[in-house]
Amino acid sequence: MEKNNHDHSICPWWIGYLLLIPMRKISTNPHKILAPHIKEGMNVLDYGCAMGYFSLPMARMTGSKGMVYCVDIQEKMLEKLQKRANKAGLAPIIKTLLVGKTFNASELLNQIDFAMLFFVAHEVPDKEKLFNDLFAVMKPGGKVLFAEPKGHVTPDDFDHSIQLAKSAGFKVSDDKPMNSGLSAFLEKI
Repeated sequence: MEKNNHDHSICPWWIGYLLLIPMRKISTNPHKILAPHIKEGMNVLDYGCAMGYFSLPMARMTGSKGMVYCVDIQEKMLEKLQKRANKAGLAPIIKTLLVGKTFNASELLNQIDFAMLFFVAHEVPDKEKLFNDLFAVMKPGGKVLFAEPKGHVTPDDFDHSIQLAKSAGFKVSDDKPMNSGLSAFLEKI
């Protein structure tokens, strides 16, 4: 098990409302970021989904033939996401999973085409398990968009996470998911 001296404080659930503000689309547009990677009928995973900023657009992209698995550690975040999905008519496409309770990587082995790990890995105390679980759920050829926020995460900490991803079996793509910041595509070959 990986040990680390960093504080693994969790973003308070109420911050989830701030993550939903429409102005966020100027700098972080879900459609622009995800459309090249998510196709109709795919099974996708939004790990650290919060209230679904990326989850709902993912569900629109996969359509009714796909499934979006939304994983979070905070039940209140998942409850709000479920309400938003119901209101948007996307509830049948979205399955919420609570870390430590209803999320079990072994139940999703080799089922995920694309995963989003966006600004959340730094909050996970056991990153080694995180990357091993992600590798296990990905289909061969599947891709993870992994990004961390500058300021919260140093380049050295990001590189350490990349090494853990490689140890789990991922290949790091030469393609960069985002023009700025700490990001990488992790591929299961």
